[in-house]
Amino acid sequence: MKYLSYRSGIIVEISESSNENFKYIMIAKDVNDIYTYTKLVYSQDTIILDCEYSEIGIDDLNIGDYVFVYHSNRMTMSIPPQTSAYIIEVK
Repeated sequence: MKYLSYRSGIIVEISESSNENFKYIMIAKDVNDIYTYTKLVYSQDTIILDCEYSEIGIDDLNIGDYVFVYHSNRMTMSIPPQTSAYIIEVK
């Protein structure tokens, strides 16, 4: 996809933002390696799907869930990188 990137991982943290319209979801390919972490920015435009492709809410996500994420190609160069999540699929 030209305008999106794809990433998968285990949810290791879900946190609030100072702006109530956003939340942060931290995922990792390897929970023991900070360099595999990605911080996803969840907004009201983010679609979250369960394993049957039914839409669910952010409150239905749990630490330890394995997810596939379609996200913006724009990503910070920090550790961990941060990017906007468009679609989160719980597997």
